[in-house]
Amino acid sequence: MIRLHTFIDCLPGTPDPSGFVVKLMTVLRLAGVGHERVEVGNPAIGPKGKVPFITEGNVTLGDTALILAYLKETRGIDLDRHLTPIQMAQSHALQRMLEERLYWAIVYSRWMEPANAHIENEIFFADIPWPIRGFIARKAHKSVEAALHHHGLGRHTREEIYGFGTADIHALSEILGNNAFLFGSEPSVADATAFGMLINIAGPDIPSPLKDAVNADPRLVAYVHRMQLLFNNAAPRDIRQAA
Repeated sequence: MIRLHTFIDCLPGTPDPSGFVVKLMTVLRLAGVGHERVEVGNPAIGPKGKVPFITEGNVTLGDTALILAYLKETRGIDLDRHLTPIQMAQSHALQRMLEERLYWAIVYSRWMEPANAHIENEIFFADIPWPIRGFIARKAHKSVEAALHHHGLGRHTREEIYGFGTADIHALSEILGNNAFLFGSEPSVADATAFGMLINIAGPDIPSPLKDAVNADPRLVAYVHRMQLLFNNAAPRDIRQAA
C-alpha cells in the first residue's frame, strides 16, 4: 500500500494545509487508490525536503509530478486520458500558473499578512510548548519570508501580490466557464490542482483578498463545492497514522 506523507492535519476547512498535498490526495481518491496517510511534523525528512511524498516498498518519491508519473507507470492511473493534445498543453500552463504564483500568494496571505499573524502560534505550532514555540515560529516566519523573496513574489508590495493572485483566480474562473470541470464533464489533474489551491483559500478561516475574490465568484464557489463533494464521496479507505 502507498504511504502518503503529509502535513499534520491542523487547519480546519481544508484536508491539508498544503495545496500540493490536497492535489495528490484528490488524484488518489478519484482513482480509487487506497493509501495510508502519514502525518509528519518535519517535511525536511522527505526526499525533496517537502511534502507530499510517498513510500511504497523500497520506493520513495517526492514532488507531485514525479509521483503522478509513477502512478501512471505502475498502476495505469491517468486522469488526463480524456484530454486532447491542446487541452494537455492548456492544463500544463494552467497548473504552472496555480503552483508557481497563486500558491505563493497563498503563502504570503498566511505568513506575511499582519492580520493573520496568530495562525503560526495558534494553529501551525499549537502542539509545541512555550517558549520553544515562539522561537520556532519566528524561525519559520523568517524562512518563509526568505523563500518568498527568492521566488520573486515577495519583492512586491502587498497590493501587487494580491493583484497577481486575484488575476490568477479570475483567469481560472474564465477557463472554467460554465463547465462542471476545467476541461469538460470529467475531472482531470488540473482540477485536482485547482481544488488544492482553492480549498486552501476558501476553506480555512483566514481572511485575505484572495478569499474575497473566490467567494465573490459564483462559478468558483460552486466549483469548490462540487470538488469537495467529489473528494469526500470518492474517498477510498484512508488509514491515518501520525509520525
